Amino acid sequence: MSSKEGMSEYDRQLLMQREQELAQAQANQGMNNYANAQAMFGQGAKQNIVEWELDFSAELVNIERLLRCDVLARDENGNEVWLENPNKDAIFLNKRGVDDVLRQIILLINKNKVLSNYKADEIKERVRMIGHELRCFIYNNYLEYEIDNDYKMNNFSPIVLSILDAIEAAYRRALNGETHRGLSEARFVQQNEPLMPQGQNFNFNMSQGRKGGLLHKLNPFSWGRG
Repeated sequence: MSSKEGMSEYDRQLLMQREQELAQAQANQGMNNYANAQAMFGQGAKQNIVEWELDFSAELVNIERLLRCDVLARDENGNEVWLENPNKDAIFLNKRGVDDVLRQIILLINKNKVLSNYKADEIKERVRMIGHELRCFIYNNYLEYEIDNDYKMNNFSPIVLSILDAIEAAYRRALNGETHRGLSEARFVQQNEPLMPQGQNFNFNMSQGRKGGLLHKLNPFSWGRG
C-alpha cells in the first residue's frame, strides 16, 4: 500500500492545499522578479528620457557663461574647466547684468514652453519679439551693466543671437505640440506594457504536482514511488 493511499481524506485535502499554495507562491515570485527588473531597467530609462526632455539646466549654464565671457581652459590633469575671465574689460556684463538677463531667460526656456503647442509662424514671431525686447533691455541698461568699451559693444549682437538660438531651439521642441504628444504616447505605452515578457507564462497547472512533476518530487508521500 502506498503512503498516499494510506492517507485520510483530510490529509489528502491538506496536501492538495499545500501544493496549490506552493504553486501560487512560485508564480507570484516569478511575477515580482520580472516586475522589479522592468522597473529597474525599462521604466528607469524612460524616466531619464523624460527628465532630459524637460531639463534646461545645461542651456542656462551655457548662457550664463556666455554673458560672463568665461574662459575655457584645462587643469593640470588635462580636463576642460571654465574659469572666470581675468580680463575685466572683456566681460560683457557685470554680475547685475547677468542676473537680470538670466531672470528673463528662465521665463522663456522652461518645461512649460516645451510642453506647449505652437505653430511655425507663432514660433517665428515669438522669437523675433523676444530678440527685439532682449536687445532693447540690455541696451537701455548698458551703463548699469558696464558695457563701456568697443570690445563689449562688438560682442553685443553675437551674444544676443546665441541666446536667441537657444530660445528658438526650445520653442521648436513645442512645434505642433510634438514634445507633449511624444511624452503622452510614451506614458501610454508604459502604462499598457504587459508585466510578463512575451512568450513567458507563470501560470502553473496543478498537473505539475502529479507524478513526474516538480511538486510530485517535493511531496514526501511520493518518495520511493519513482
